[in-house]
Amino acid sequence: MRFFRRQYFIYPEIQKPLMMQIFVGLTILSMIQMAGIYLAMKWMAAQVAADISIVVDYRVLGPWKQFLYLSIILPMILNLVIGIFIVLYTSNKFAGPLFRLEREIDRYLAGETDSIQVKFRTTDYLHSLAQKINSIDQKSKRQQNLT
Repeated sequence: MRFFRRQYFIYPEIQKPLMMQIFVGLTILSMIQMAGIYLAMKWMAAQVAADISIVVDYRVLGPWKQFLYLSIILPMILNLVIGIFIVLYTSNKFAGPLFRLEREIDRYLAGETDSIQVKFRTTDYLHSLAQKINSIDQKSKRQQNLT
């Protein structure tokens, strides 16, 4: 249950553009798919070139068309929801560390702490950045002690 209690939307500067790219990309892809099916249906109707009731029973055609449209719209919505969730989950792995880094720097600049000690979760990205910032802090302390 810890998975659902976690906050995933924490760094809007990074996460909003990523979500918009996924939303726009999947929407365009879905529109292309819908246009392809619509054009295929129009092409088939032109190929038959006869009264469609001779070829297809309308009792079957009506539900079939609805099912066909539903089979496009439902996956489109599902793709958008899953896509946004994946973007939030993945971007949280590097947005979270950046958020914590900013918080530590703000605390240092406000005088709440006399050193910057950045620690990220083991599952987060950017561990090398945290090590470098901690090294900078340690080096500056050594130089202050020498003077």
